[in-house]
Amino acid sequence: MTTMLKVENLSISMNEKPILKNVSFTIEEGSLCAFIGANGAGKTTTIKSIVGLYPYTQGKITIKGIDAKNPMSHYILGYVPEKENFPKIKVKRFLKCLNEYYHLDSQYIESITQKLYKLFNIENLENIRLTKLSSGQKKKLLIIQALINKPSLLIMDEPTENMDPDARLVFYDIVQTLKKLKKTIFISTHNLDEIQKYADHVIVIDNGEIKFIGDSKDKNLYALYEKYVGKQQPTIKQEAVKKITATDVFKL
Repeated sequence: MTTMLKVENLSISMNEKPILKNVSFTIEEGSLCAFIGANGAGKTTTIKSIVGLYPYTQGKITIKGIDAKNPMSHYILGYVPEKENFPKIKVKRFLKCLNEYYHLDSQYIESITQKLYKLFNIENLENIRLTKLSSGQKKKLLIIQALINKPSLLIMDEPTENMDPDARLVFYDIVQTLKKLKKTIFISTHNLDEIQKYADHVIVIDNGEIKFIGDSKDKNLYALYEKYVGKQQPTIKQEAVKKITATDVFKL
């Protein structure tokens, strides 16, 4: 198997406080790896380091054999950030800028973006300013921009956050298709019950350290989370809080 992503002894500190401590792992081509941990565990810092958004001086990252600090590595990956920081331009102009960055064929871009618009049911947003989109629409657009350059490696940080149920179904249909096409997917998520069905491998990180790396088949991701993180499980698996009613408020 070909190694698509390799992280070796990645260490990062901020204000003399360790954020990542000798983080090392390997992702093989064609696999889907779930990257799980509590908020503040180091997931986003690791991801930003991989995609070139976080400078690091200790450790090494390679993408299909190319040093991640080399801009050429960016041409084979797609990235869905946890939070967007869109410029004040229209959707159509934003995607055109990406086309120019990746030097893609304009007819191809037009074709694939129109298909992705329809897939996510946002065909009518081309001429809307990015800052005017809802949080769910922004997340859909982040996924679209990550897919248009036909990446070999797709890195996603909480990609289904703020998505409605229909969009989540579309997203996981895309994930399933990409897996069939032997694309490599590295995904950070708290929605463990959703990703459980698709993940081949899992990495658990806590307090900046890798706690577990292994095959996710026949494993319960919530059990792994609870075992290695040792904290309260993510909120989506907690017991539902009893809803308060108007009667509760106004009863004498």
